[in-house]
Amino acid sequence: MKELRARLLVAVLCGSYLAGCAARLPVVTTPSYPSYPFPVVPEELAGTRAALEHERAWLFLQAGDLDEAERRFGEAVRRNPEFYPSGAGLGFVELARGHSDEAVARFDRALELTPAYVPALVGRGEALLVSDRVELAIESFQAALAADPGLTTLRRRVEELRFTGLMDQVARAREASGAGRDGEARTAYERLIAASPESGFLYLELAEVERRQGDTTAAIQRVERAIELDPNAVPAWLLMSEIYLANGDLDRAEQALLRADAIEPGEDIARRLAALAARRRNARLPPEYFEIETTEAITRGQLAALIGVRFESLLGDAAAGRTAIITDAREYWGYEWVIAVARANIMGVDTNYRFQPDRVVTRAEFAEVAVGILRLFTAYRPAATQPSFSDLAPYHLSYPAASEAVSVGVLQVLDRNTFQTTRPVGGAEAMTALERLSVLVEGGR
Repeated sequence: MKELRARLLVAVLCGSYLAGCAARLPVVTTPSYPSYPFPVVPEELAGTRAALEHERAWLFLQAGDLDEAERRFGEAVRRNPEFYPSGAGLGFVELARGHSDEAVARFDRALELTPAYVPALVGRGEALLVSDRVELAIESFQAALAADPGLTTLRRRVEELRFTGLMDQVARAREASGAGRDGEARTAYERLIAASPESGFLYLELAEVERRQGDTTAAIQRVERAIELDPNAVPAWLLMSEIYLANGDLDRAEQALLRADAIEPGEDIARRLAALAARRRNARLPPEYFEIETTEAITRGQLAALIGVRFESLLGDAAAGRTAIITDAREYWGYEWVIAVARANIMGVDTNYRFQPDRVVTRAEFAEVAVGILRLFTAYRPAATQPSFSDLAPYHLSYPAASEAVSVGVLQVLDRNTFQTTRPVGGAEAMTALERLSVLVEGGR
């Protein structure tokens, strides 16, 4: 069956079988409602006076004369109450007036007589769309397609409506999620997935909501389903890694990251892998290590631990094959790092082989250690111009290391241009300085 549109009836009607009525009927060259399908008259009702009145009524509707169209459609129905084409015609009149509820009621009465009458099903769908009842409209259009599969234009329209409706619902679900209405968002996403079970992004967005709700088991299942639909979906692997990482499952988090990296390597994934490796290292650190940052005056043992963790790989290379004798740090919690810095000759022992891990580190000693690291791991050369301090003369034993540490930005000048060699170094200050030193080492290798 060909597409049912108003252009099937134009002024030709008058010229062919209504020649005697030419003075009374309009000549339609441009239909007023070209998208309305003409309510065709079935063969068993053709040739009747009701059918003739019906065709005249359609001309008036397409000419824009809705009152005359309504009168003539009504006359056809009065002649034959079961003449459902004109019943559908009355529905199109109401639709043209913008009376969607009345139009639906007219189309429904026509469909009571013939449930598979395509023009009425299409008209009913259009009326439902006017009142924003999209799902019901799609159902009506689908019934028309079931009756006439050849309506390709209508089929495309249904697909567009489905997509538009889906995206409108997605927008509402995202709005609820963004506003923190997780219960509402979860329900919305579950409804969307039921309507579009092959849309992988829906599973990922629902997983985010479920993760916030603390339902990590459900979130993982959603992500796994998204991966089933698209094994190369990098966002799915990244989200899986984040969920496992939040649960403390570093192994599975790493596996997911490695899968993402195999599909699409990049700086973001590299940073994530590096952060995960750092977290692995931190997981092995003793609780005393995490107390260093808030310490007002760090000790030599704490500084050794900070250096040992920050420069682990470089320190291992520098200490390879070397020995160190230490008599007072065997029971110290950071003994492994004390030995490492001593072997690398970054921090030494006294004449009695004592490391003194509990002795407070001054700024002068920290500067010596920092410059030693810089020279050990880079091709650093002192700047030609060295800074001056109001409390530290150039001939002082601590001046060379202090000036070099300040000139490269590892340590800062204090109040009134002082260096304050005997001032203790705080934990946060030490960590910041070692971070700056790490950047210099990486850039100077």
